[in-house]
Amino acid sequence: MANDQDDAASSAAEAYEHYLVSKIFGPWAEIAIDLAAPQPGETVLDAACGTGIGVRLAAPRVRPGGRLTGIDNDPGMVMVARRIAGDEGFSAEWRCESLLQLPFADATFDLCLCLQGPQFATDPAAALAELRRVLKPSGRLIATMWCAIEHNKGHYALAQALERQGVAPATRPFSLGGGETVRTLVRQAGFRKIELQVRELQASFPSAEAFIAGVAAGAPATRHALAQLPENRKQQFVEDVKAILQPYVKDDIVTLPTRAHLLFAAP
Repeated sequence: MANDQDDAASSAAEAYEHYLVSKIFGPWAEIAIDLAAPQPGETVLDAACGTGIGVRLAAPRVRPGGRLTGIDNDPGMVMVARRIAGDEGFSAEWRCESLLQLPFADATFDLCLCLQGPQFATDPAAALAELRRVLKPSGRLIATMWCAIEHNKGHYALAQALERQGVAPATRPFSLGGGETVRTLVRQAGFRKIELQVRELQASFPSAEAFIAGVAAGAPATRHALAQLPENRKQQFVEDVKAILQPYVKDDIVTLPTRAHLLFAAP
């Protein structure tokens, strides 16, 4: 049974990497890493690392002498992150850990990344406080959090179509969509320097069906919501999503605006 569970977790993480990192999370991570500006020799923590895109992008910048650590509470994500790092030939420490109890001493890291992670913590303020604790006094935190769901058109279409079928949509990924909410949480966590900006990127998929399939395979929160759809309503759900997304289709390609908060914070 354990092997079956491990295989299922790994398969979902592989789908997340294949469908969503390449289209959505990778481009956002590139912007975050540019803002973070990792330097040679720095110690870097990627908290809620998923399949490790933050670590992968930071790796060449901290050489020589840098140290990279990725943590996630999903063992499948950690397994895939470790495999990809091995395939790409760089060294990093990968651990399955909670954001709320980081297993590191105070003032360990020069840079903490938390890319689309704070909103999934059961206590976001406590998670941010843990990240502050493990930062050096001269360190910095770079985090991303989705803006409100209506600004993220693909997921908004999924939510609308699910509601039409009587299924509660996945809204937790967008639960820190308000800028003042984010600022308040970061201040509560003890950060003194806070810079928050809103950015928008486009994510393109070969079709609306490809977008739905990618999210269904790779996004845990939405995958669980879609699993609640009765079999006899699934095709209508797809047609509803396609209709909602029609304004974003050109030459059969669907291009979806995604909008997120980009946070720089320092102790």
